[in-house]
Amino acid sequence: MNEQVRRAIASYTTYQEAERAVDHLSDHGFPVERVAIIGQNVRLVEQVTGRMGHGGAGLQDAASGALSGVLLG
Repeated sequence: MNEQVRRAIASYTTYQEAERAVDHLSDHGFPVERVAIIGQNVRLVEQVTGRMGHGGAGLQDAASGALSGVLLG
C-alpha cells in the first residue's frame, strides 16, 4: 500500500490566511499541486490541484452551488 504522509509546514488561524499562503507559494513558482489545506476538527480536506484563473473559479463555484442545491432540494 502506498500511503501518503502529510506533514504540516505552517499553521494559520483562518482559512483565508492559509489560502493566501498557498497563493503566495504559487506566485513564486512553488508546485502547489500536492498541497492540502486541512482544518482543525476536520470537516473538509481541500486538495490543491494547481493555480486556477477567475473563470475556472467561477465555474467551480457554480458547480458547487448547483450540487448543494440538488442535494438540499
